[in-house]
Amino acid sequence: MPLPSLSGLIGAVPGRHVRWRDLELRTHQADFGAYRIHWAETGTGEDAVALVHGLSGSSRWWARNIRGLSARYRVLVPDVVGFGRSRMAASRLPDVPGLAAVLGEWLSFAADGPAHLVGHSMGGQLAIHVAARSGENVKRLVLVDAAGLPRPLTPRMVTRFAYEMAPPRQWGDPTFLPVMLGDAISAGPWNVMRALRHILRDDVRPILPDIRQPTLLLWGERDSIIPPPHGEEMRRLIPGSRLLVLRGTYHNPMVDAPQAFNEAVLAFLAGEEVGE
Repeated sequence: MPLPSLSGLIGAVPGRHVRWRDLELRTHQADFGAYRIHWAETGTGEDAVALVHGLSGSSRWWARNIRGLSARYRVLVPDVVGFGRSRMAASRLPDVPGLAAVLGEWLSFAADGPAHLVGHSMGGQLAIHVAARSGENVKRLVLVDAAGLPRPLTPRMVTRFAYEMAPPRQWGDPTFLPVMLGDAISAGPWNVMRALRHILRDDVRPILPDIRQPTLLLWGERDSIIPPPHGEEMRRLIPGSRLLVLRGTYHNPMVDAPQAFNEAVLAFLAGEEVGE
């Protein structure tokens, strides 16, 4: 049964805690040059959808979405290089274009053909690069509170941004804090800070017009880390893109309102008109 069309700003349905170990997942790992990517997979749909987490996160950040999406799709959930269980032989984390190149290579391998791509925060920034540079690998693109628009690189601004990024400030559902804190500790402060510098130095505006895939920008109404005006600017620059704001959610709308999030993503991937 097709999902109803959604547009504009919709309300949040409170999240429900889902334990990662309760999900029926197949796990894999493979080497791509100097980088080893670990990912989980579930579902048997004809099309694949990849979910890419943000800074200091891991594949566990999608625990509340996997069941809902895997009912229709083969869901692939990687740990970005340097986070979760994905590691690197090199001592330094690649910059954003470098990470995106590895992600694009992984996507082509794991999906075995073009796939839908959903990226959150830093993962959205990586997804922008993949879609713009390796468009043949991406069918539809969902950017969730995506990073990539420039900010002044003053020491005060970087310190403030790092402070805002650190849990538990403005991260929404408090029941998700143990996962966020555990992943941040696992990644380590130096890795997180290196990634943060790469994020802040990368400006995606020149490549946004190169994105030709149908694109949904999905944003948390109360996100103070990457606020909704960033989504509005991306909508202006990505041809034909649409923006949907989830009322009452923060930087992690897929955690704060998983039902509303899943319904919006499924409708969009099915070709429904979602957002404005």
